[in-house]
Amino acid sequence: MTHDHPFTLALGNEIYLMEREWDEANRENPNTYPYYHFVLTALDTEGHKQLRELSTRAWKRAWKQGKIYRRPTYYDDLEEVISKNQGHVIASTACLGSYIDKLLLDSNYPQAVFECRRLQQIFGRGNFYLELQPPRSKDCDQWHVNKKLWKLHEDNGLKIIPSTDSHYLSKDDAWIHKIYLQSQEGDREVEDFYATAYLMSPDELREHLRLNFSDDQIDQMFEWSNEIIGRIQGYDLFHKPIIPQIPVEKLPAFTIQHWYHKWYDKYPNFAYYSQPKRPQHEQYFFHQIELGLRDKVENKDKNIETYIKHLNEEFEQFRLIGEQLDTSIPCYFSSMSKIIDLIWEAGSLAMPARGSSGACLTNYL
Repeated sequence: MTHDHPFTLALGNEIYLMEREWDEANRENPNTYPYYHFVLTALDTEGHKQLRELSTRAWKRAWKQGKIYRRPTYYDDLEEVISKNQGHVIASTACLGSYIDKLLLDSNYPQAVFECRRLQQIFGRGNFYLELQPPRSKDCDQWHVNKKLWKLHEDNGLKIIPSTDSHYLSKDDAWIHKIYLQSQEGDREVEDFYATAYLMSPDELREHLRLNFSDDQIDQMFEWSNEIIGRIQGYDLFHKPIIPQIPVEKLPAFTIQHWYHKWYDKYPNFAYYSQPKRPQHEQYFFHQIELGLRDKVENKDKNIETYIKHLNEEFEQFRLIGEQLDTSIPCYFSSMSKIIDLIWEAGSLAMPARGSSGACLTNYL
């Protein structure tokens, strides 16, 4: 199903961009370096895949600094994921929380130029944009940064896109935003800092930008911003279900004992996952089933064939569904079992839930 809308959908991610050693220093001595903001926008399906890879890396190294989780992306991540296949992701410099804006506020213009050239090399010419935002008044930090961003544009041929850091919907909602922020972190000044941090119409944005720029300059920035619309090719994010697997190197050592091989010929679906040609994950699954049959059925003097016959029916369904979806259903049971073990070990009572598989004998075993 498709939906018509009067805008172009762009999928992106605002990241914390850092040198690897900066993050390592913060873990030893928090707040040694800021976690600088940076914006990535995917132009197509491949670009979205690159964003997912970068996000996965950042989440894997996440750590908690006070009450805030930090999920940094390193420059070498960008070099490994983006540089080798440019043109699928564009980048922009984000808000006053960005490294380039910080350099400009500190009057370190040469380093800002170096940073721009470095990022342009990573993303490719034409794929890196300077980003500025509406100042609330003359002489505020944003006003000073905007002046210097235009100089960066002139000296380095970089396009500028104007944006609004939309923390709330409209100017009239500022008081709601203030109450929300102060209810979280106590009394602090938020009115000036977030005065222009809402979703603006083009006319509103223009009025604020006139504090820095002429209408001709603003028209040019709007044009550069609208160019991105034509670069978005859309995204094909549909795929068959992906069942997570325990990394092979983390599977415990195991050996299939074939304790119930005399039933293999009569119940071939039961025997299916015991075959040496099956993937390691599926053999591990069968090993777990063997142990369950021995401990919960055979050792309790229950009729083993009744259980194997039932498993024969279940395994047939697992095989057929796996073939249809081009995946391995047994991996679901092994992975979920491992996740539950980890949750128990962490001392938590919160567990994943799943409806249909609860009826499977496989779970019990």
